[in-house]
Amino acid sequence: MPVSDSNGIELTARDLVAGYVAGINILNGMSVDVLRGEVRCVLGPNGTGKSTLLKVLFGFLQPVSGEIVRNGKSLVDVPSHRMGQYGVTYLPQRPSIFPFQTVEANLRLGTWQFRKNRALAAERTEAAYARFPVLRERRRQLAGTMSGGQQRQLEFARALMTDPAVMLIDEPTASIEPRVAAQIYELIAGLARDGKAILLVDQNIKGALGIADHVYVMRTGTLLEEGPRAQFTADVEHLVARWLYTR
Repeated sequence: MPVSDSNGIELTARDLVAGYVAGINILNGMSVDVLRGEVRCVLGPNGTGKSTLLKVLFGFLQPVSGEIVRNGKSLVDVPSHRMGQYGVTYLPQRPSIFPFQTVEANLRLGTWQFRKNRALAAERTEAAYARFPVLRERRRQLAGTMSGGQQRQLEFARALMTDPAVMLIDEPTASIEPRVAAQIYELIAGLARDGKAILLVDQNIKGALGIADHVYVMRTGTLLEEGPRAQFTADVEHLVARWLYTR
């Protein structure tokens, strides 16, 4: 796989315009950079296009215009099922496990793109168990019978099976109890420390700001403002007021 940009940019998007219905755009010129070793967080009110941004970046939704580039190659026409070949993975907000398959079967599905290399599949599975010991303990258990936090760990473990460079993560702690949510945020921060480039969409402002290196604030499909975490952490209430009342 080609090396990343010399300044650490693993994925860049410029001037994205996109929507689900012709003539009605949800994104109206959104731009982001995702950097190696950083958590970049997208904040904003419901309906502003945060999840749509991730869907466009991962190829679920084709943009009307704009550009998405990784390692000098445009990803605009790359379908979602091929994104793994370009080092990009996506964790949706809604549960994505197969509940009536075992934990290990769910993990093995994460090795599909190199399914003919059994040694590599076994190596990645063992690495997943080492990172998430509870999954080893429950490897024969049906995934849908685990707790919500354990299922979320399984989703992360499966996403990591391809050793992605870029992780697009949507609302990772939605409906998760606070204690487990804190563990998930620490997991995401640890992945960034390991060199992953992470773009995180979140409604949990304080949780996200606790691990973010850089923040994008969206408003009606566009970028309202951006900057390092310190620019936003001093006054979260003022941040919320800006995105609610800025026209």
